[in-house]
Amino acid sequence: MLKKALAFSVAAAFVLAPRTPSAGEPAPLPGRPARGRVTSHSNGSCAGCHAEIADEWQKSLHHQAWVDPIFQKAYAIEPLAFCRRCHAPESDSAAEPNTAAADLGVGCTTCHVENDHIVAARASEAPHAVFADARLATTAACASCHEFNFPKESGQKISQPMQDTVAEHARSSSRGSACQTCHMPSVGEVRGHKSHRFSVIGDTKMIRSAASVRAERVSPTSVAVTLAPAGAGHAFPTGDMFRRLEVRASAVGSTAAAPPVALARRFEDVPCDDNEVGFQRLEAGDTRVPPPGAGPDRRVVLTLPAEARGLPIRYQVVYQRMAVPMARAFQVDDVLDEITVADGTVP
Repeated sequence: MLKKALAFSVAAAFVLAPRTPSAGEPAPLPGRPARGRVTSHSNGSCAGCHAEIADEWQKSLHHQAWVDPIFQKAYAIEPLAFCRRCHAPESDSAAEPNTAAADLGVGCTTCHVENDHIVAARASEAPHAVFADARLATTAACASCHEFNFPKESGQKISQPMQDTVAEHARSSSRGSACQTCHMPSVGEVRGHKSHRFSVIGDTKMIRSAASVRAERVSPTSVAVTLAPAGAGHAFPTGDMFRRLEVRASAVGSTAAAPPVALARRFEDVPCDDNEVGFQRLEAGDTRVPPPGAGPDRRVVLTLPAEARGLPIRYQVVYQRMAVPMARAFQVDDVLDEITVADGTVP
C-alpha cells in the first residue's frame, strides 16, 4: 500500500496545470507551421504507455496524411508547400518531407508536443510532466488544418475558403459541441479515453447518419429527393473541396434513368500572377446539405424518360470522395470510393 501511494505521489508531482506561455501569449495549438523541428520526444516513445491509442492512430487518416494515394496523386499535380504544412507537419514545409516525417503524417507529437513540453487537454496522473491546455478539447485544436483559404500572396485581393468546416460548424445548431464529440468519442471499457481513429471516410455508419433522406413521386416520371441535416454538425459533405453527394433515380424493370444530380461545391479558376499556383480558385456555387439550422433542406427533383411511367422508381444517394471522371483519372476504384447514404423505391 505504501509503495502504491508513493508511486502515485511521484506521478502526481509531474502533473502541471495549466501551462503558462513564456511571453504572456497563448501557446500555439496544433497547426500548419513550417516546423522541421527536433524535440526530445518521439512519436514511438508514446506507444509504450499508450498502446491502445497508438493502435487507433496507426489506422487513422492522420497517420496516412502524406502517404494516402489520393493525396499523392493530387500533390503530383500541385506540389506546394501549402500542402506539406498539414500533410507532413513534422517536416519543414520549405522542402519535401524527410522519410520519417512522411511516414509519420500527423502524429502524437504534432498535437501533444509544443515547445518540447507534452501537452494534453487536462492534467493527468502520468510519469512525466503534462501541461494542461483546455483548448485541445475544443474546436480550436482542429481549426488550423480543417479551416483554411486557398493559397494567397500579399498582393492578392480575393481569398476564399478551400476548407470551411469550422465556419460551417459555427453557423450550425451544433456549435455548442466540439469536433471531438463526434470524431473522438470516448472508448475503452476499463480505462476510457478519447478515440484516436478520427473517423470520417471509411466509417459508413457516420457517413449515413449525416443526413436524413426522404423521397416522393411528384409526377408519373419524376421523383423528389429531400436531404435534411441530421448527425453532422457542419455542411454535408465537408472538408476536401472535391467531396460530393450524387443523387440518382432509375425505373425498376427498365433501363430508364434520370441524369444524376451532384450536391457539391463548384469552383472556377481565374488567372492570377501573384501566387504560387498561377490562378485563383473561386467558389461559383454550393449545393451541399447545409449545416443543421443554417439553411433549408436540399430538395432535388429527378425526371426520368417517358418509359418510367407506371413503374416504381428507385432512388439512391451516394457519398463520393470525388466525381467519377476525376476518380478514374486518379485511378480510384469507383465502388470502393462510394458509400450509399440512402436508397429505396417509390411506388
